[in-house]
Amino acid sequence: MSRAVVLAVVVGVAVAAVPAVAQAERSRPDWRACGERGAECASVAVPLDWARPGGERITVAVSRVKAADPARRIGVLFVNPGGPGGPAVPLVRDYLAEVFPPDLRDRFDIVGVDPRGVGESVPAITCPKPPTDPKTTQFPRTPEQYQRLVSYNREVANACRQATGPLIDHVDTVSAARDFDAVRAALGADEVSWLGLSYGTLLGATYAKMFPNRVRAAVFDGAVDHTIGSRRMASDEARSTEDVFTRFAEWCAAEQSCALHGRDVLAEYRALQDRAERQNIPAEGAPDGVTAERIGYGVYELLYMTETWPHLAEGLRDATAAEPDAAMFVGRPSSSQAAYRVIACHDFPSDVRGFADLAARQREARRLAPVTRGHVEAWDIQAGCAGWPIRPANPWGPVLVRGAANVLVVGGEHDPATPHAWAVGLTCQIQGSRLLTSTAVGHTAYFNDPDVRRQEVAHLVDAA
Repeated sequence: MSRAVVLAVVVGVAVAAVPAVAQAERSRPDWRACGERGAECASVAVPLDWARPGGERITVAVSRVKAADPARRIGVLFVNPGGPGGPAVPLVRDYLAEVFPPDLRDRFDIVGVDPRGVGESVPAITCPKPPTDPKTTQFPRTPEQYQRLVSYNREVANACRQATGPLIDHVDTVSAARDFDAVRAALGADEVSWLGLSYGTLLGATYAKMFPNRVRAAVFDGAVDHTIGSRRMASDEARSTEDVFTRFAEWCAAEQSCALHGRDVLAEYRALQDRAERQNIPAEGAPDGVTAERIGYGVYELLYMTETWPHLAEGLRDATAAEPDAAMFVGRPSSSQAAYRVIACHDFPSDVRGFADLAARQREARRLAPVTRGHVEAWDIQAGCAGWPIRPANPWGPVLVRGAANVLVVGGEHDPATPHAWAVGLTCQIQGSRLLTSTAVGHTAYFNDPDVRRQEVAHLVDAA
């Protein structure tokens, strides 16, 4: 998704950023060996508030593995795996060979940055109160339950503010994009290439909007369209998740190794949700059992990659047994972490207008997704950010990119988390960009479609 920044703000950002970036250019990172894969790690100091570049400073953590073929080195490749709030330092430091094909490892210095407040960046976003509470439903059935949800969200935000301090007002995507340019300058690179996945497409597109002449080439896979608002975001994901769960059921029908083979997966999951809405499902490690919401969010996450479908089938088999055990879903959803919630509420603020509005959205989700019922990431955002008292620094709006070269936007026809329509929307906002469609099933083509991934790598390597 994307946001609009008025001309006056853009001009102000450009002027304010110059002193800090110039300072970064004078102070190279103090690299040290880290991990066991030949990586280097460092930190780069950036302003806490980019509107006051001479004020308090924070640090963002950086990891790098230099190009394996120095003679054919192209330059720096920034990677961001998504989130919001996903750290990239461990991705590059610890999983280089598993995540990046040889052509990327040979030709680029691959650089991971933990966005401000995330991972090893200092200070960290800290929320003593968990962003979700099993006793506080995100699908309220009464005005009283809705008020409890809003009150809980405010308690979470206030505890986050107290524990995090002033940083909490400055962890939006625009601020993070400015940090990436400070890292670019500290690396001594005149331009960079980008591989942004999921939320990383918004981060990369925001960077391209602000610094178009510094983008050599970019792949934005699992595209996010920041124009759509939280209601459509949730309904689009509900529809796409229902599609992918139906394909999971079809896989179980065809694949004898599926733990649910020979069973009516759609009917049994619907019945499981009905039971869990009446009473929590017993689970080892969870004395109070597991709610319908937690099961639903866990199923959503396990639909991301077909490689996890066998585990999903096993979890549903156990949860629907005569003596049910929903242990696989204990602790989910992982998306409801501190950094995720705080950044999401800055970038995707909830536009819910009271109980009646949220109830109407629930009915819409049930209509679009009668089996999976709208237990999707976007619902967690629109419900979890309802009543959030921290002013959003980067609210909904287009990211209009002009002058950035060689941008490839990738969308999947069967992606539960970032529906194909979002890729179409983002492509329309980036002048000169090209849309590539994947027909594979799963979240991002990079991790689910080898043919499209090869095209993405070729795009990054061959860009003129």
